[in-house]
Amino acid sequence: MRLHRSILKATSTRAMPRDKTLRKDLQLKTWKITRGDQVMVISGKDRGQTGTVTEVMRKTNSVFVRGLKLAFKNVAKTKESPSGKIQKEMPIHVSNVALIDPSTNQPTKVRIGKVDNPDTGAKERRRYSVSSGTEIPRNIDLSYQKEWKDGAADTVPEVANKVSFTTVPGVPPFPADVVREIRNRHKKHY
Repeated sequence: MRLHRSILKATSTRAMPRDKTLRKDLQLKTWKITRGDQVMVISGKDRGQTGTVTEVMRKTNSVFVRGLKLAFKNVAKTKESPSGKIQKEMPIHVSNVALIDPSTNQPTKVRIGKVDNPDTGAKERRRYSVSSGTEIPRNIDLSYQKEWKDGAADTVPEVANKVSFTTVPGVPPFPADVVREIRNRHKKHY
């Protein structure tokens, strides 16, 4: 829900956090950093430290790096936080981090090159270090899969793998009027 700015000025940010997205023309069009990449902070209070990107926020041109740019946040006192303060990772602007070259373990600029994939024959966009020319592989972050748990509403694998439809030659899988409606591009009813 979007509110008028006069109402937003009078509203506390605790009650309703403001949308901090950048305008479309200020957002980066192409990103060279993805979740799971090893980066080094090149400016700011954590300059020279390395870490793994945990989250990429494309609407604000920023990234979260595990264990870097920590700030204290006041929260209600609980068993987990008896002091009422917790440490929280804050976003870092993407211009303040650089990918680490896997061959030299130093920060590097990155260029994108198009390469033909021998398996599929399609062109792929790959990242290369400008300083050494080595490829920087994209890390696929699958850490979220550890949190998956089967719930009460999940389908049992035996039921999901069971074949429930067998084709019969000469008989369409749907009634003829349904097939005619699917093929009808202009939605004219017959």
